[in-house]
Amino acid sequence: MPIPQSENNTVPNDVPPFEQKKLWVALNMAPGVGVRLFHRLLRYFGSPEKVFRASHRDLTSVEGVGPKTADEIIKLDVVEQTDREFRLAEKLGARILTLESPEYPALLKAIYDPPPVLYCMGKALNDFPVCLAIVGTRQLTGYGKTVAEELSKRLAQRGICIVSGMARGIDTIAHRAALQAGGSTLAVFGNGLSHTYPPENFKLRKAIAENGAVLSEFPMSMKPDRNNFPARNRLISGLSYGTLVVEAGEKSGALITAHFALEQGREVFSVPGKINSKASIGCHRLIKMGAKLVDGPEAIMEELPSHALALLKPETPKIPTEDLSENEKILMIMLAEDEKHIDFLIENSSLTPAEVSATLVQLELKGRISQRDGKMFYVAYSS
Repeated sequence: MPIPQSENNTVPNDVPPFEQKKLWVALNMAPGVGVRLFHRLLRYFGSPEKVFRASHRDLTSVEGVGPKTADEIIKLDVVEQTDREFRLAEKLGARILTLESPEYPALLKAIYDPPPVLYCMGKALNDFPVCLAIVGTRQLTGYGKTVAEELSKRLAQRGICIVSGMARGIDTIAHRAALQAGGSTLAVFGNGLSHTYPPENFKLRKAIAENGAVLSEFPMSMKPDRNNFPARNRLISGLSYGTLVVEAGEKSGALITAHFALEQGREVFSVPGKINSKASIGCHRLIKMGAKLVDGPEAIMEELPSHALALLKPETPKIPTEDLSENEKILMIMLAEDEKHIDFLIENSSLTPAEVSATLVQLELKGRISQRDGKMFYVAYSS
């Protein structure tokens, strides 16, 4: 049944916490009530309970609430609406948070229009105190892929949680690289958690939930919609100390995330590309506007607040060498700082070309290093 109406906006003090959460969810799902109107109603009445007990006259006295929206709030069947939502969340193993929940991320709560309700699956969101957004184009180049992988791995290795939108392209690369480095990552959806978009990332979504979390502000059953993605982007930046754009064309959605970061008072970072690359037009524009040019993880570390830096791991992890031969140790030390081409290893080690080649094969067989196209070798951090 709908909550009974009252002319004086008073509610009893014995509403159980779980029922209060249901009222938050119900108001969040009410037709015509978007995020900003939700906050306006909350400021005016003080709580969702009082909104549902308000009279039609009092509701329409709030800026942005017309007669139709007031009617929708009054006639909303709170019990039916929320029971279905909570049953689906429980079935899928999702948690429902409100702004009053202890788990609600502090950085996200600090933005101008934080989502009143969050749906999440995976680890507790406050387990990731230092987050950085990494976003970019869906039509990435080989250069963008390499840069996104390298930066995501090295930042995740330091203990930074990589936040992105699990879209095709740079987003997917950033999530995967963070997981390969043994780090954590958050994926923010532009749809309800009962859907996976893009569908080919279903396995990636599962891995993210096991090593981080997936989250959304949209009701459980909401399908992917292009109109949802700008709202999703403000969450990506809002969860993070800064937003790094790796590759972005002239009209890339990643630029929307960067602009949200600016509005939220967060850092914006941008990776430069070739001057004639269409995939880097947006990145170069951001740099011209004042975004910090990123040529390595240090450029990002320099802008993090001291309390965030104090939570991170040492820059260079200790690489176990007990089971390695002397030749293997030489190459592992050279690869510890950054990926290297085989020619660099030959020229800068004390080994012959044949010894370098044979040693690299042994290290690959042991799972200690990996190779990407072009004979580039790097430490397999998950080993």
